[in-house]
Amino acid sequence: MPYLKEVAIAGRTVEIRKKYSARYGRKIERSPNVGPTPEKMERYNQQEAERKLRRLINANFGPGDFHMIVSYGGEYNPEPEEARKHLEAFLRKMRRLYEKWERPFRYVVAAERGIRGRRKMHFHMVVNYMETREISELWPWGRVKFFPLDNTGQYADLASYIIKRTSRTFREGTEGFKKRWNQSRNLRAPEVKNYVITAKQWRKEPKAWKGYYLEKTRFFEGVSEVTGYPMQFYSMVKLPEPMHRRI
Repeated sequence: MPYLKEVAIAGRTVEIRKKYSARYGRKIERSPNVGPTPEKMERYNQQEAERKLRRLINANFGPGDFHMIVSYGGEYNPEPEEARKHLEAFLRKMRRLYEKWERPFRYVVAAERGIRGRRKMHFHMVVNYMETREISELWPWGRVKFFPLDNTGQYADLASYIIKRTSRTFREGTEGFKKRWNQSRNLRAPEVKNYVITAKQWRKEPKAWKGYYLEKTRFFEGVSEVTGYPMQFYSMVKLPEPMHRRI
């Protein structure tokens, strides 16, 4: 019986999803008591958002680039619409700064509004490397915190963190921030290909490609709680290049 196999290459990571599709082969029975309840759909939408952002970050950023938290200082607490204008001005200044140093400006940015007290706006950004002092000088309304990306090439935890922190703001439809995130136009899309495979090609124990290792904590084999059909997911990361000794 045929299944669908999706292979997504993003930077140093490869993600593989296998699932049943009624478009191919005979119909199979769904698991009982499985269906798209509102809670399950919310969980599914969250996972899909994390998947898309994870692949986007993995495909475009790497060691030395930054996750930045851009916030307002002191008593200053602008309304969301004003904060949106501040962000747009900040991005324009950033773009000019990168042009000055003849570097491409790549970014992903998502907004978060606090849930307690004065509910201040702040922004989560992932950007390619630039001198931190020069970036900080472009944000006069508060503070910019910098968190360098590590050398793993797998930024799933970062994508999950950003989605979880900003989901409430997205769901509330906060004025001026009705997208989960915004991104620069020069980002590369992950390479995604789909294949039709047979049941014999559905390995219960996936095998890593040559030069890659499997992520043991990122494996699922079972039934989708939304569709009720079998599915499998696993990911692998490219091994570091070997160091060559100079003679």
